[in-house]
Amino acid sequence: MWGKVAVVGGGPAGLFLARLIRGARPDARVDVYERNAPHEANGFGVVFSARTMSRLRRSDPETHARIVRASVTVSDMELRHPRATLRYGGFDFSSISRQTLLTILQEQAASAGAVLHFGHHAAPGSLDDADVVVYADGANSAQRDARPERFGTTVRYGASPYLWLGTEAPFDAATFAFVATGHGHFAAHAYPYAEGLTTVVVETDPATWQASGMDRPADHTRNPGGSDEASLERLSELFADHLGGHKLLGNRSRWATFRIVRNARWSEGNAVLLGDAAHTAHFTVGSGTKLAMEDAIALAAALDRDADPRAAFAAYERERRALVTRTQEWAEPSMRWWETFGRRLHMAPAQFGLHFMTRTSALTYEGLRRRFADRVDEAEEAYRTAGGTAARPGAAFGPAHGVAAPLLLGSVRLPNRLVEVVPEECDDPAAAVRAAGARGAGLVLLRGARTLPRPDVAVGSVLRPERGGGGAAARETAARTAPLFAEVACPAADAWGPAGDELTATVRALVARGCEGVLLTPDPAPSTDRAPGSRTDSAPGPAAGTRTDPGTGPGSRTGTAAGTRTDPGIGSPADPVPVRAAGTRTGPVGDPAARWHALLGHAERVRTETGAVVAVPVPDGWALDLPGSTGGDAWPTRIHLALVTGRIDLVVSAAPTVTRPAVPAAG
Repeated sequence: MWGKVAVVGGGPAGLFLARLIRGARPDARVDVYERNAPHEANGFGVVFSARTMSRLRRSDPETHARIVRASVTVSDMELRHPRATLRYGGFDFSSISRQTLLTILQEQAASAGAVLHFGHHAAPGSLDDADVVVYADGANSAQRDARPERFGTTVRYGASPYLWLGTEAPFDAATFAFVATGHGHFAAHAYPYAEGLTTVVVETDPATWQASGMDRPADHTRNPGGSDEASLERLSELFADHLGGHKLLGNRSRWATFRIVRNARWSEGNAVLLGDAAHTAHFTVGSGTKLAMEDAIALAAALDRDADPRAAFAAYERERRALVTRTQEWAEPSMRWWETFGRRLHMAPAQFGLHFMTRTSALTYEGLRRRFADRVDEAEEAYRTAGGTAARPGAAFGPAHGVAAPLLLGSVRLPNRLVEVVPEECDDPAAAVRAAGARGAGLVLLRGARTLPRPDVAVGSVLRPERGGGGAAARETAARTAPLFAEVACPAADAWGPAGDELTATVRALVARGCEGVLLTPDPAPSTDRAPGSRTDSAPGPAAGTRTDPGTGPGSRTGTAAGTRTDPGIGSPADPVPVRAAGTRTGPVGDPAARWHALLGHAERVRTETGAVVAVPVPDGWALDLPGSTGGDAWPTRIHLALVTGRIDLVVSAAPTVTRPAVPAAG
């Protein structure tokens, strides 16, 4: 039987765990060791989703009631694009001052009989004599990092510098403001957490951060625990239109990059990891404190059920790991979106907003329409207006679908976004082109350098270029056939990592050699007949600008901000699971949803950075349904959203192969 529990870290997770354990086992001794003083909280506000609040209520109604009384409820998001302001409803969450939350949890833990030791720095290993030792000392856990091999700890860093601030400016919604400067773009995430008080998280890309001069180390010699006052003053000026005459406020606020923490094992011996010490998820999905307190609920319940701490630890990890992993998977594309938001601000505001709302696949098309149909309508109208409104008569899709919108491709106006590809082994390409046109294709691509006399449908060529460029064959074909596409296989690795860098450079070279578009197909498993220039990267690599070793803040110039947390932001979600595209090249063995998201990530980056028109393969038969008509997150809605939000330009369905009739054997 365990009876003595030592909790290192007096944050929300450690304090809540102490109260829950004492409530379930009044005979247990629970000590919490916190290096700071009781009222020495860093940061401003934290957020809880409605679902998390329900879990808190079930596990501890009294603490839940106190948190509710001290919280504010927000139900809207407001996106402030430089050219328009858009409002999105239906996102209920609660926010509370971090200091207020800690005070409540301190009082609740103490009232349950936990012993709280403030101003106590517990040296690694100094509490190992307890039956249960809980490491709840945050993403920078000294206890965990003293022997990282115990837990299989890995830490990497996001690319974007961010600064956690506050303001007295009034906000009545979770607000995302974007401003342009001569150096680049800055974004602010703002949400109210108390009467007249708002949390503000400012972030930007590394190039803008450096060009603006904010990368220079702040002078903290006079106030070592202070904020980066120079950046505070400059950012107050940049966001003046959104602050209504108020200033940004600091609380030990310094630039940092986000630490992505993962552990292969959450426990070893009598020690167990809790909250940010075990895992982090990027603050733009608002899950830091949420995950930590839900961890506390699960660990307390596991210890109550089992007298053997090791068995309880295993049960706790089994219950929580899948949920945490899923949240981390949702957080990754959200982090990438915010690291690259400046690349999309040229989009129509409504399309930009829909792109933002679909960055994590948190909402299905039906969910988007249920919450804010008017915003979806505006995005779809902006998309149709950009390419015209006429759909090709007789096509297999309805005019409401994104694939029905025309596209100006060089000097050729395509009546819709549907593409068919005629294989090189086709003996009657003219017949294949006519058949594709009859099926509704707006563009037919011929593999190889072949031309047809005056076809009734737009016809181009698709080549498999040599690595790095089109070469003589591409230039010759470009002179005879328009438009010219190059088929390039994309890696399964991160679009913003080294593999994505190389793919983008390859397409940029192809564009310089006369290609107008790229047929971007999932990379197959390595084989001898791979297309020249295709890739075989199958394992994710580090994102450009990230670190995979323990280190310091942005560009290794500053350390992680003292007291920075993983709380600001809102989001959460449900990944679609695409099916295999019939008649197309398939990606490497693995999760089909991951392959689809990897493909879209590369497509969007290539499209944005090279100017190439991007076509991607999709399953046959998908276009027979309109968006949302099949329920859930089916192929029609996935493809529709990818088009409307500007992640792709064209979709490719495989054409039936046209070959010679079989010749009977002689005799």
